Amino acid sequence: MEKKITARFLTFVGKPLHILFWSTALLYLLLSPSFNFHFLVQEGKPLEVCKQEPTNTGGIRYNIEDLKYWSKNLSVYSEGETYALWGWAFLDIGQKIALTDFDRYVVLTDNQGCSYLFSTQIYPRPGANDFFKELVQELELDLTSSGFYAVMVKNALPPGSYNIGILFEHKQNGSAYYITTNENIVRTPNHLNLEPQVGN
Repeated sequence: MEKKITARFLTFVGKPLHILFWSTALLYLLLSPSFNFHFLVQEGKPLEVCKQEPTNTGGIRYNIEDLKYWSKNLSVYSEGETYALWGWAFLDIGQKIALTDFDRYVVLTDNQGCSYLFSTQIYPRPGANDFFKELVQELELDLTSSGFYAVMVKNALPPGSYNIGILFEHKQNGSAYYITTNENIVRTPNHLNLEPQVGN
């Protein structure tokens, strides 16, 4: 009799525990990406969210090269939540300028015109001066710092397609140059993908 009562008690207690366990697991799956992004992620968040896209001025030469997973200052191809967009860009406005006088940003704009602004880091490109030798000599440019990468967290972007833009902003007077590229970043539920813009 005592064994039967104990078994019934364990069965009675076990059901709520079972429900509690699966409810907690479900809440974790639903909320952990948001919690991680808002409280744990330090790198790859946009500086501005859903701002108006800058005016396209031209005057920028660029190339978007790759989008890789990012981990602890190393770009890798193993899966993760954080990515790095790699490329090069410099101003070609017919006059001598120093790239180091400008802050450079990657701007991702969705189909509704909502833009996300990401900071970039310089990635040295020592071969750029030789590749653009005539332009470098004519305008006395140094394109070594034309390379860049922008770190971005997947969960910073709602699912959808985002055109990639490049923004140069002068550190002192605030003058800006902006261009939209022919490349898109597509945010799926699980990944960020680099794709050519449709129609190009």
